[in-house]
Amino acid sequence: MAPTKSLIALAGLLVAVAVGAGQVPHGAAALGASAQNSSVLVSGIVPCAAGNSINAATAPAFPNAAMQLVCGSKEVAGATADGKGAFLISLVNVPKDLLTAFVSSECKVVVVTPLAACDKSLAAATGTLTAPLKLLGIDTGSGGDLGGLGGLIGLVTGIISGLIGGILNMGTQSFSLV
Repeated sequence: MAPTKSLIALAGLLVAVAVGAGQVPHGAAALGASAQNSSVLVSGIVPCAAGNSINAATAPAFPNAAMQLVCGSKEVAGATADGKGAFLISLVNVPKDLLTAFVSSECKVVVVTPLAACDKSLAAATGTLTAPLKLLGIDTGSGGDLGGLGGLIGLVTGIISGLIGGILNMGTQSFSLV
């Protein structure tokens, strides 16, 4: 099973490198600087805790936390968590360079509300609550699961399709106070 995971990781890396180098799939060049109909959804739960690798499933939630979606050094979007600490950021008609940043793991969620807002005992915590993103999946509307080598080919096709027209679903990894 490990060789299959390695192949999938390699395929994803190759697609990210090809897109980053401007080597887009045939037909994608006609889209220009914006990959029309490409959307990105980023979701997660903000924890009310300090430390490294905070597990949002076990930490109390941070209700109404203001946050930013940052790719590289650029703020891309903002959002506010709901009363249970959950958030959803939706981007539509995402430019190709920004899609590349998502696939290349250059994006993160940064909580701008101080931790003391959710728990006064965390007032002394210094730093910013941050979480890198992970790819949860790509919805191209085609459906189906081929499995095996076909699944690998389907994954690569899905990534390419997602970059030129589909929904890239991203989630947060563990939050850390940095």
